[in-house]
Amino acid sequence: MTIVNRYYRGIVLIAVFIVTAISLNLLDPIAQDLAYHRFSDCRTVLGVPHFMDVMSNLPFLIIGFMGIRLARKSFRKGTMAEFLMTFVLFIGVFFTGIGSAFYHYEPNNFALIFDRLPMTLVFTPFFATIIYDYVDRRVGAWVFYTFLTLGIYSIFYWYYTEITGVGDLRLYAFVQFFPVGAVPLILIFYKNSELYTKLLLYAFGAYALAKLFEHYDTQIFEFLGIISGHTIKHLFSALAVYFIYKIYLFRIKIQQ
Repeated sequence: MTIVNRYYRGIVLIAVFIVTAISLNLLDPIAQDLAYHRFSDCRTVLGVPHFMDVMSNLPFLIIGFMGIRLARKSFRKGTMAEFLMTFVLFIGVFFTGIGSAFYHYEPNNFALIFDRLPMTLVFTPFFATIIYDYVDRRVGAWVFYTFLTLGIYSIFYWYYTEITGVGDLRLYAFVQFFPVGAVPLILIFYKNSELYTKLLLYAFGAYALAKLFEHYDTQIFEFLGIISGHTIKHLFSALAVYFIYKIYLFRIKIQQ
């Protein structure tokens, strides 16, 4: 009983992991809905189709470049795992800007690889960093290497299943959305007023708004006329990434 009381937080997180994985496995394969590629703002400007959705990726390039420079400081001050998590994350942010612009130029399943792959390079090290800082450093490093490998595999597995006729997004969905459910539990179980909980909440809040604007893409474009929900989604996603940048800046400062 004493052991259970001591490790109950980890036991709960592992149980959530197992239940989520089993639940997704019990679902039928989830193919990519081709309607996903139909965005409301199809305007061509300066010869660029879907101009606003393409150009609204610029903030990712800027923040990604800022973060890559920050990773150099992490290399000098932190562990190798911390450096790799920081470097991979902001390389992911930078190439999200390029990959998403490429995808929105001509939306299709193949181009979507170049959008989702760099995003996976953002999700996985960020989740691992939270575990590294709030839960345990060794576990965080293990999660980083494991989830990064799993995340990259999930993209190519999804595309392979699409071209073989049985599209399956379940593994990618797990890599993207399991952390969204796990992080609130981590913040509840491992409270630490000396860390960056407030910035985490800002980042998740901006991301939640981004998903909301994405869902109402067409309705927002019809109402506003000049900007679509998906374009606004990019801007709020970039805001979430900016808060993530602030988190890593905070981590560098406390390492000094």
